[in-house]
Amino acid sequence: MSLKHPKNSCATCGEVAAAFTCRGCSENFCLLHTNEHRQGLEKQMNQIVLTHNHLKTEVIAQTTEQFCHSFLRQIEQWEQQSIDKVRQVANDTRQQVLTTIQHRTDNLKEKIATLTQQLNKARKDGGYFEADLDSWTEKLQKLQQLFREQQKVQIYQETSTIPFISKISLIEGLDDTFTNPIPNIPYGSHYQDIKQDYCDDYLMTRDRSEYSSGSHSIRFKIEQYGPNSSFLLGIISKPSSQSNNPYENPTFYGWGEKNRVYRGGDVQYNYHGYKTYIRTDDLFTLNMDCARETISLTNERTGRTNVLDVDITKCPFPWQPNVRFLSDS
Repeated sequence: MSLKHPKNSCATCGEVAAAFTCRGCSENFCLLHTNEHRQGLEKQMNQIVLTHNHLKTEVIAQTTEQFCHSFLRQIEQWEQQSIDKVRQVANDTRQQVLTTIQHRTDNLKEKIATLTQQLNKARKDGGYFEADLDSWTEKLQKLQQLFREQQKVQIYQETSTIPFISKISLIEGLDDTFTNPIPNIPYGSHYQDIKQDYCDDYLMTRDRSEYSSGSHSIRFKIEQYGPNSSFLLGIISKPSSQSNNPYENPTFYGWGEKNRVYRGGDVQYNYHGYKTYIRTDDLFTLNMDCARETISLTNERTGRTNVLDVDITKCPFPWQPNVRFLSDS
């Protein structure tokens, strides 16, 4: 049998002698528990004030210049890399123009010089007939055509769905874990024969974070995968992040196509049972555990997880994600 407390009983002890009603929670309290209830409110208030003061101190101590420094540095790096790309293409095209025009001009001059000798000799000797005139007329027409074609050389500005210079922008509210599609980007059969612009480079275009402590995860999606696709999923050491050929980076630890496993310059097949089980739309999670000096790759479709121990003498901190996807099409 339960006893019902009167309506004005203390909400804490159930005694009848409730003397006060809290205007905040509308509960009744006796004199003793009124003080206790008030002390609880004061304790919460003190915690709020402490949190407020801590946040205020951090905000005041951090200047705008300090907060923006790393972002501005990344923007400057992107700007310089973009300028370098433009200059390189301009220099290559400039050299191509000089070489091509010079070659065509020299070739045309050589042919005209030969014809000049023939005409001078024929006029001097008088030994020419209708067939000779027809032959020289035909040669002149061909030389005129060559000259006209040379004048048609133009500078072509390509319009492509693959951006020559990747756009950068500020994204707010992201943590380490996010999903990012890796598109299917065409490239040449030999990586060294093509420019790095045609390689979808996660390090340069997606995430420039560097890790030396803690555990961090990055989640990404394979948007398209075919029989001729090539990829690298793993990490590199930041000091070697500008290496031109991703397959020859001596610090790379990770996984690739055809059951390849990369361990700091050493390529092995089927290492620890690794198999290339990849399909279009697969989701992967790359985990970097700096404390344990390991990385792991999980295919969310198959549930398979592969783990690599990282020799930090080969791949020293800080680490950077190195996710590249290429297609020989």
